[in-house]
Amino acid sequence: MKYIITESKLDQIIYDYLDELFTSKDGDTELYKIPSIDENGDDHVGSYDIVNNDYYERDGDHLVTWTDKEYYESIHPEYITKDEMEKQSKMCPVVEIRDFPIVRQLKGYFGDLWIPVFGRWFTDKTGLPIKTLYSNDSWSGSYNVTSF
Repeated sequence: MKYIITESKLDQIIYDYLDELFTSKDGDTELYKIPSIDENGDDHVGSYDIVNNDYYERDGDHLVTWTDKEYYESIHPEYITKDEMEKQSKMCPVVEIRDFPIVRQLKGYFGDLWIPVFGRWFTDKTGLPIKTLYSNDSWSGSYNVTSF
């Protein structure tokens, strides 16, 4: 038996799946943006960690990180070169998913079809724009980079 799913229906399925995937244990789908902090406990300029209600139960693990060009400007020249800063700034705002099991799961179910839906979902949930997505689906440390 064949099933035909329209593109808009598939997008809605992916959108709902993202809601479910990032839902906290108590069933709340709300996401919160908190300032990213450095190793000294100071706020990073132009960077947020996106968390759900489980944040304080998981020892401060965040779901994704959002960075804008101000972040890269603030860490230059101490951590990155001028060329790296300029390259990263052109890609901003950037969202990074560091939890590779989540990325692997999304790829396993939807291939690359989840990526454009993730951009819309992320902006709807956080109010933050996204231009580039970094996603990692293995221990290799290399990221898949997608521009919107």
